[in-house]
Amino acid sequence: LTKKERFISKDTKVFTLPFQGSGLAVLESNPSICNRYLNEILILECNRKFLSGFTTPDIGIVDSKWDNNPYLERRWFSTQFIRGYINPVIRNLLDAGYYVVFTGVDDYYMEGKSWSGKRHMPHDGLICGYNQEDKTYCIYAYDSNWIYRKFWVKQSSFNAGIQAMARENEHAQIWGIKPKPDEVEFSADIACKKIAEYLDSDYEKYPEDGEGMVHGIVVHDYIAKYAGKLLDGSIPYERMDWRVFRLIWEHKKVMHERIRCIEKALGLPADISERYEPLIAEADMMRMLYASHFMKRRDSVLPIIQKKLLAVKEKEQALLGELLEKAGGAESK
Repeated sequence: LTKKERFISKDTKVFTLPFQGSGLAVLESNPSICNRYLNEILILECNRKFLSGFTTPDIGIVDSKWDNNPYLERRWFSTQFIRGYINPVIRNLLDAGYYVVFTGVDDYYMEGKSWSGKRHMPHDGLICGYNQEDKTYCIYAYDSNWIYRKFWVKQSSFNAGIQAMARENEHAQIWGIKPKPDEVEFSADIACKKIAEYLDSDYEKYPEDGEGMVHGIVVHDYIAKYAGKLLDGSIPYERMDWRVFRLIWEHKKVMHERIRCIEKALGLPADISERYEPLIAEADMMRMLYASHFMKRRDSVLPIIQKKLLAVKEKEQALLGELLEKAGGAESK
């Protein structure tokens, strides 16, 4: 075969960050693994360092990285040691049914990639195909327009990105990953316990002068503070983290699906999921307002985003608390 391209799962629930997207994109052969995300991948997290000089809140979701997933088989290679065999190893992995995650490859050299020709930035992505006739790889990553999709790059460009990092004594890694055959079931019990953990979160537990990451629903309050620091200029507009509200929007979409699964599993009416659904639209509105501010500075949208974010948090807290009460009643019957 001179060309091989693997399918990308359409069920990529959380993919703001490439290390999240890669883990979901490979689930075409075992979509039941998505239940792991519905069961337990829901705890928002962020840092507090932006309050004192850092320019990003590093928002994320606990254990959402592909390498946290116990249902993915993994094969690891450092480019430091396979050098002239990098491309044959990648082809062999794809031929054997693996997808190939790469980390630490300089975007600058890869045409169509997010920082192509603009900035030297070691980044990651997923290789899902190759063509030996025109010597290209099909990769799944953010393109130069910051759209997360599949596109083709020259193998020579990919190699140049690896070599550039090696000159800095940094060595890219490649991982072959594919789903294990385990059947993963949805568990309303696990999901409810994780929701309870998510709600057990406030300023008392995560004070502003504390250290380490902040976890749970109070992350909304910290992100509102992040927007405030963009508004007062203590975090420069040029350094704003464009990813923040996309992740919040995706979090609400998956939370809504989780609620529906809990209602179905416990025989509850779809009341709470119906009342939760408008929060997705509100999160999407915040995402679009924030994106418009990123494209062209409009400080006036930041107080609107703050107000919406805190309202979404308050409504989510109430609805999830009500869900836990109803779930407890249903399980006791």
